[in-house]
Amino acid sequence: MKKIRVAIVGAGFSAETHAEGLRRCPDAEAVAVSSHSRERAEDFARRWGIQTATTKWHELVDRSDVDVVSVCVPTNLHCEVAVAAASNRKHVICEKPLAVSLEEADRMIAAARDNRVRLFYAENWLFAPAMQRVAEIVKSGAIGKLLYYRGRECSGDTHSRYSRQKAYAGGGTLIHMSVHPLGFLLSLKEGVPPVSVYASMTGGGEQNLMHPEYDGEDFTLALVIFADRSRGLIEADFITKGGLDDSVEIFGSEGTIKANFSQGSPIRAFTTKGLDYAMEKVETTVGWSFPMPDERRSQGWVEEIEHFMTCVKEDRDPRYGADGAGGRRVLEIVSAGYASVREGRPVALPFVSP
Repeated sequence: MKKIRVAIVGAGFSAETHAEGLRRCPDAEAVAVSSHSRERAEDFARRWGIQTATTKWHELVDRSDVDVVSVCVPTNLHCEVAVAAASNRKHVICEKPLAVSLEEADRMIAAARDNRVRLFYAENWLFAPAMQRVAEIVKSGAIGKLLYYRGRECSGDTHSRYSRQKAYAGGGTLIHMSVHPLGFLLSLKEGVPPVSVYASMTGGGEQNLMHPEYDGEDFTLALVIFADRSRGLIEADFITKGGLDDSVEIFGSEGTIKANFSQGSPIRAFTTKGLDYAMEKVETTVGWSFPMPDERRSQGWVEEIEHFMTCVKEDRDPRYGADGAGGRRVLEIVSAGYASVREGRPVALPFVSP
């Protein structure tokens, strides 16, 4: 059977996770990659066995032999690339966050709808095996009614220089980091709409806690209230040392769940020399560390790509939260969060951009 042919636009960290997912998916293959740097594109293609490397992404979305385009560029370029791909009848996988504004998100969704292709939203938390099990437990009713959720996506820094600049990322930790625990929270609360958000954050630059070189915020708290009076507290920052902290605590009327899927390795290693790699964003591996046995799978990136390829193959919609509408719901809360900081008060949802 013919494989699904994917072009990857971008050659950074997110592109690496997509390439890994495609390599492990028997139904798909990466056939082309683009980067603003020819050297980087060619190196990426060589390492992942990709046929075509170019600096011109427009050529990739126009190719008749490409079925899907993975959008792995800075957030300010998501809309342009996704709309172009959809307009050329390509399915689109877009990295988080979906866009820098609700207006851009709406353009992307409309382009996919009008051209009868699918817009997939790459939220890896939805596909991490540990988090899938957490969701199963919550939705089974084992802990009763979900009353309070605390979700964290925190680290000491960011992979990408683009994520440090609002012109590329659209903001700081609220739009770049909080989208993960927000997306998972909304999937748990499917059918129960959020009604307000109240956010607090650092002010960027010299007003940041640790990173004056970032013009976006390096610390965010956001409280989301739902129609059933349940609460969700989202923490996102670039001040947490010790590696990526992806964790949740969920409190129900009949029980509690706690999970940390980024630091949940069963392996404990001590070394005076250090390891070549232990886990994402950890500052040192000297001493005790917790090397992940298969981080790409435990973080959900492999299952995510496999799910999207299955949807293309079987001509069906993705799971709740993993489409353009799901990405927009997250972005709506993010946008309202920024409005809350500007106005110094809770902001009602649904939110309409001024």
